[in-house]
Amino acid sequence: MAKPKQHTRPPKKPKAKAVDPETADDYQELADKEEEAGGKHRVGDPAKSSRAFVRALEIYDKGLQRHPTNFDLAYNKARLEFEVTQHPALAEHVGLPLIELLGQTLESHRYALRLNEENPDTLFNTSQVLTSLAEELSEDGQSQNAIPLLQESLELLSGCLSRQEMMLEQQQVDFQDFEDGGVPIDPDEKPASTNGSDASEQTAIVEAPITASDLLDTVHASLSALTTLVPLVDQSAVQTYGDMAHSLTEKRAASYISLLPEDLQDAARFSIGLDRAIFIAAFADAQFSFVAIEMATYLQRLDTFDLPGKEQSAHALCAEAEARTELSLSIIDRFQGPADAAAQTCWNQLKTAQDLYSAALKLDDEDAKDRKPKVYGSKGDVELLRHRLASAPGTTLSEGIQRSAKTLIQNAQKFYKGGAQLAKSDGDDELEVKAKQRWAIAADIGALMYGIEVTEAPFQGSSQSARGDVIEALEAVVDEGLVEMSLGEEVMRRMRG
Repeated sequence: MAKPKQHTRPPKKPKAKAVDPETADDYQELADKEEEAGGKHRVGDPAKSSRAFVRALEIYDKGLQRHPTNFDLAYNKARLEFEVTQHPALAEHVGLPLIELLGQTLESHRYALRLNEENPDTLFNTSQVLTSLAEELSEDGQSQNAIPLLQESLELLSGCLSRQEMMLEQQQVDFQDFEDGGVPIDPDEKPASTNGSDASEQTAIVEAPITASDLLDTVHASLSALTTLVPLVDQSAVQTYGDMAHSLTEKRAASYISLLPEDLQDAARFSIGLDRAIFIAAFADAQFSFVAIEMATYLQRLDTFDLPGKEQSAHALCAEAEARTELSLSIIDRFQGPADAAAQTCWNQLKTAQDLYSAALKLDDEDAKDRKPKVYGSKGDVELLRHRLASAPGTTLSEGIQRSAKTLIQNAQKFYKGGAQLAKSDGDDELEVKAKQRWAIAADIGALMYGIEVTEAPFQGSSQSARGDVIEALEAVVDEGLVEMSLGEEVMRRMRG
């Protein structure tokens, strides 16, 4: 998810300190101080950081009560709310469920949009809130509510891209006029109000120059929204969104990359290429689910991940691993189990996914380090799914693979345990709990099927409610296809017993 865009405000003139804020700039200055305080404690003390950000939001609210048409205050309030939602450690201290907090953030962005419908940063940020909210709703089982939000996000991003292109073209014309001896715009000239409100109520906004990188950010965001949307819509809409992604990657992105300095172009091509591969994987999965393509075509589509330099990108390695795991799950779902003809294909894809995750763990850059807790959890998921294949009754997989079933379930426990420990070290409570729950599930499967003694329980001495949460997590892994339903029911009876 892209970071919220900032707009540029003109430098404030020195003035006498007022006892109480009166002007919009007074409120902005007070809010800036609280935001600065929140930023200082974001890593070391998220609770203290959240309190400072909440105080800043309260100042913005008070400022907007006195200056309701001030775009600067409205924009910065919305921006700060979105920043909080993107940091789980901060959001949990606000006191609202994330979906509710994102809904509140969306209303703030829509308010800012009503004050200035053409500001590209506001268009971009609003689209990001819509996509974030849609992703949360989709994970919460509310896919139908997510679809219109994603469609609105794409409409805003299309408007944003058109506005950015127009601004960039005007900048090029202005630069050419200056090169030809024209008179440059007076930098001290006060910008006109952009929404027709009273000048005393409107802090002047100076829009930062548009760059090719800004245009590419909008393409990235659009592809992200399309990737989230494609699995949710019906078959008649899938091709429309495929055509939209093709236009973005093959036409518009290519022209934007050509505007970048030459030394930045290869990295930009890799980034767009990866976004394209992730979308194509989601697009192929949707088509396969609708029986519009066959397995061989799906497999061929995943070749788009063969990007030069992917071995040095944890993001690329993990994205491909996720796509190959999703292929295996879709094959099992389409054939109502690991069908004989497809079982070996699923096994091979999962072996490749595991190798890709292992390669990502060996990288040492900042992105790779940040991903490690989740990667260990994903490796645990792959082992659960490989265990499902190896232990399936009547499987045609080799005897050696079938004999590995016990080892696979032990491996899953080790990976989930590692993920839980790393998540705890990072302070990611949500990921830690998820890893522990799946660790407990793998341990119960091992005990039930192979008599493996549970020597270390992730929830030892925990409450009955925590055990109930593990049962819910078991239902989730069955729904995801990682554990076969009849085995899940046996494990559930064991847990309840």
